[in-house]
Amino acid sequence: MKPLSNLFVMSVRQALPIRRTIILGLIQLSPMAIYLIATTNRTSDAAFEGLVGIASTILFALTVPVVSIVIGASALGVERRDQTLSFIVLRPISRTALGATKMLAATTAAIGVNLIGVLALGLAHAVRFGGAGLIVGLSVGVAIATSMYVSLTVPLGFLTDRAVIVAMAYLLVFENGVVNALPALSTLSPWHYGLTAFTALVNDALPYVFNSIEPLDVSITRSLTATAVAFAAGVFLTAQLLGSRDLA
Repeated sequence: MKPLSNLFVMSVRQALPIRRTIILGLIQLSPMAIYLIATTNRTSDAAFEGLVGIASTILFALTVPVVSIVIGASALGVERRDQTLSFIVLRPISRTALGATKMLAATTAAIGVNLIGVLALGLAHAVRFGGAGLIVGLSVGVAIATSMYVSLTVPLGFLTDRAVIVAMAYLLVFENGVVNALPALSTLSPWHYGLTAFTALVNDALPYVFNSIEPLDVSITRSLTATAVAFAAGVFLTAQLLGSRDLA
């Protein structure tokens, strides 16, 4: 277990260099800043509606995916570009365990950064109007969306140096474009599963996001199941790629 724990710690540190962490952390403060501006002199009900709207259109649909994509794509992409991956696979670790550890480390790092946005937004609302319980729902939803994006981008980052561009195109064109026009396709959108989990835990938010998540069951179980399937598929694909491609 020690080689895996060492690899996990090293991978988390590798995923969060100081400059990247600061930039991504500042990005995650933007929903809170927008919330404070948009809800000035609003009633508590109007502020809650504003928070849900900002969470669904900014936090879940933009900042969480961006942070997750950047960190997930670098988990193996940097190793491959720097030609250090071959040294890692020489350790007495199976390719499946290697892929799972790198993916878990990237997920942990991405959730850590994304929770900055959750805490900033949730605490800003709680200080002004009460209702700190929103933070739990936001945290669970963000963790689910983050895990799904990382599960997709870790193997993609191994395959191509343009993983971030490809994933961003999917996010902006398909998830925030096509899916908005055709909500039935929301089952193919990671952030919609996160938003669904948030809504399942914060029922008062449902009327404000119903049109976005209507094709999905408002169920935390379904979101968690989808996340587990995505993570397992990501580990399997990563292990296959590590075993079949030239690592030099």
